[in-house]
Amino acid sequence: MLDGGRPSGVLGPVRVPSVATEVADRLMTAIAIGDYLPGQRLPGERELAGLLDVSRATIREAIGRLQAVGIVEIRRGRTGGAYVRTSWTEATAAAVRRTLVPRWPELEQLFDLRGLVEGMAARAAALRRTDADLEAMRVALDAYAGAASLREEQEADAAFHTAVVTAAANPQINALSRDLLMRVSLGFPTEPYGDDDPETYQQALNEHRALYEAISAKDAERAGSIAERHFTLTADVIRAMLERGLSDSRDS
Repeated sequence: MLDGGRPSGVLGPVRVPSVATEVADRLMTAIAIGDYLPGQRLPGERELAGLLDVSRATIREAIGRLQAVGIVEIRRGRTGGAYVRTSWTEATAAAVRRTLVPRWPELEQLFDLRGLVEGMAARAAALRRTDADLEAMRVALDAYAGAASLREEQEADAAFHTAVVTAAANPQINALSRDLLMRVSLGFPTEPYGDDDPETYQQALNEHRALYEAISAKDAERAGSIAERHFTLTADVIRAMLERGLSDSRDS
């Protein structure tokens, strides 16, 4: 269980023997929390190397480790690359512990900060939105409501929140929002999305609709409050995956 912002699990920080191991752990954790979903292609070697500030050879070795434990499959050809096969294997729990446990105090601070920043962005959006901003939100909201897969939900969710931050009309807020997303997501520019949970989806849809209505009505305080509450969903996803990793260690 988690207690006071720190995991009370049986394991503390673990040293990893190589950069490739650390990168493999981070990729496995990113897949576990839903940065990248089953069936989705991971970014290419060059992009991953840039995101994680490591060499392409290190990325290649890390991807090979994911392939060896069955998390990704390598496809050849024009649409080739590393594709996610599953979000969790026997190797995932240890990788999640090694990745999240040492970072947990910072992650709790980031969850708090992100809620505050996204609340600020929503308040600004309510005061500054244009008709074009509202249209972009409506399109994304309709796409989210009509999504036929977890990947479509994730894409529509990103489009909706991009439209909200854009409506704040301040590039510095946009940059801060993106930076916090990257840090919460372990260096990847994608919202952690967890498992396919109908209850969480419905909650997120309801909150998206409420946020849109508040921004449309120029109700800044209500918009900010909704946004702050909404972004606790991401924190809940990551907490659940850490608890799963800790539970697997206790059960093994």
